[in-house]
Amino acid sequence: MVVVQRNEVSRNKVIYFLAIVLSAVVVFDGFVGFSQRSQVGQLVYVLLDLAGVLAIVLSLIQLFAHPKRSQVLLIQRDEEIVIATNALHEGFKLRFLRDILGDNVESFSDEDRARWKSLETDGFYAAFAVRSVRKLIMLRLCTMIFDDVFAVDRSNRWEHHDASNTPEPTFSKREMPRLTSWQSK
Repeated sequence: MVVVQRNEVSRNKVIYFLAIVLSAVVVFDGFVGFSQRSQVGQLVYVLLDLAGVLAIVLSLIQLFAHPKRSQVLLIQRDEEIVIATNALHEGFKLRFLRDILGDNVESFSDEDRARWKSLETDGFYAAFAVRSVRKLIMLRLCTMIFDDVFAVDRSNRWEHHDASNTPEPTFSKREMPRLTSWQSK
């Protein structure tokens, strides 16, 4: 598996768009100049047009398959922090966090799973909880891994760290994600 840095993903989008434009020009030129060429020239134009159509299709697939922003919720309770993410396919990131935090990671009991089940209606899935880890360390780790980090403390104060451009944001905003099912848990 290849993990692409955040700034490379936006560069790749530009490359895919330019490939579509260039391929469209090649295909258009092939259709316009096809009847004026010899048989060998027509064969070359047909091959170029096929390559152009293939490049357009592959570039469109890459543009539409672009992953959405990865978000994580850090919900601080008494002595633990619950970690919930917006995508189930972020398993490698969660395994990385588990490896770093080691013995501080706790699995959920059935009661805990039922308690955090309401987050699933908003697209977030509670993954695990950690004990005896400072909030600052969790924020640092999560901003290095996820695009958006939302943290809430015991008094229901929200922080949003946008780490999509840099893993070290200089400030946080006081906003919470769109959660319809959130009540101070």
